[in-house]
Amino acid sequence: MPTKVVVCDTPDGLAQLQYVLIKSGAALEIETVTDRLRAVEVSARTHPELVVAGIEAESLSGAELVRRLLAVSPETKVICWGDASPPVAAEMLQAGAAAYVSKEDGAEEVFRAMRAVHAGSVALSPGVAADIATRLLDESRRVETLETTIAEISDQLQTMTTAKADFLANVSHELRTPVTVAKGITYVLKNRGIPKEEEEEFIGQLEAALEKLSMLIEEMLIVADLDRGTLSLELSQVDLAPLLRQVADESARQFPAITIEREINETLPASADSMRFIEIVRQLLDNACRYSPEDQPVLLKGRPMDEGVVVSVTDHGEGMARQTASKAFEEPFSAGEDILRKERAGAGVGLHMARQLVVQHGGILWADPLPSGGTRVSFVIPAHEGDHVGRLEDVGSDPLDELHSLSGQDGGATIRPARIGSLSAAPTRAPRSSERPSRPTGAPTRSATPPRQ
Repeated sequence: MPTKVVVCDTPDGLAQLQYVLIKSGAALEIETVTDRLRAVEVSARTHPELVVAGIEAESLSGAELVRRLLAVSPETKVICWGDASPPVAAEMLQAGAAAYVSKEDGAEEVFRAMRAVHAGSVALSPGVAADIATRLLDESRRVETLETTIAEISDQLQTMTTAKADFLANVSHELRTPVTVAKGITYVLKNRGIPKEEEEEFIGQLEAALEKLSMLIEEMLIVADLDRGTLSLELSQVDLAPLLRQVADESARQFPAITIEREINETLPASADSMRFIEIVRQLLDNACRYSPEDQPVLLKGRPMDEGVVVSVTDHGEGMARQTASKAFEEPFSAGEDILRKERAGAGVGLHMARQLVVQHGGILWADPLPSGGTRVSFVIPAHEGDHVGRLEDVGSDPLDELHSLSGQDGGATIRPARIGSLSAAPTRAPRSSERPSRPTGAPTRSATPPRQ
């Protein structure tokens, strides 16, 4: 008994399909139409086993045609023949088509699909199947990439949430200390019977506590402005040497048990915001003094180069791991120290703020863990407004004597700075002695601020 087939397509398409079907020699009862509504009418009347429907990729009625054919003849298997478009093929199959064949694969592929569908299978021509497989593979990879990205973002958010919680705990301690001191001194000063000398000493301690509180609040405001991009610098040509000495004097008063040695040129002209420069050096000295044992000095160096002024702060404490230093420079809420070690961990904004302020000046900042223990943090401020030091190599060869040979201090070790925070951690070539620049005029003076008794 012949198989009833309705074929609906353009005249050219019908000619190709009829040729292949007749050539196949299969027992088929074929009825051809060129109008889609007519195809629905014929299917409703004859209930064919197969309908071959030509589908244009741009047609909006292709899926509707499939649904109408199946509505009037539910047992009919619809084979769509159209352009090699995975979205269109997917739309036809979703509407209920049993096969989709690309016209690029030829009318012979339609006959093969007819046999497969008649046997109870769902068929796709090789071209359509390959396109759909490629699209599915791309989507699968895209979903996998999105899942990985979402997981990484989730981990970052969790890390930041934890860091902010630690930061709040740190800040609460840092704020509580000067507030407690101020409340205690205020209570004592209410006693009018205390000696004048003690009263003046208490007032001095009160001023120091309030100053610490004010500085902490100012730090957090600066970091907030930096992260929002709203901080503006008031750059001018200034001599940085007196500013370095001023910060060294302040740190000596704040940490009386630590000796602060100085090697600072008489003059250090550069383009800088004086107040922000002081804040940079203050943060680095504060960090160095916190981590230095009382019997070891902290060294503050400043010298001019062609590119600007190079400043370094060296301590001889336990040293700062590269990962810790990088975290402290990059993240505003990382103190780089266990949250429980309150006597040494700061609020967690200082190193990040220092690096950001250096970058705002057009400079760079890097850290060198020393082989014998301790850490050296250095930065460069450009000599002229508008200049930028983009890489450590731009500073020239050796900006600081210790960067080449640390024989007197570090047991003969030779190291190069590992750029942490602003630069990559890749080592650089140590320049030959012939490449070193001549020392600038105005040799640095070396002095020390002895610990107070």
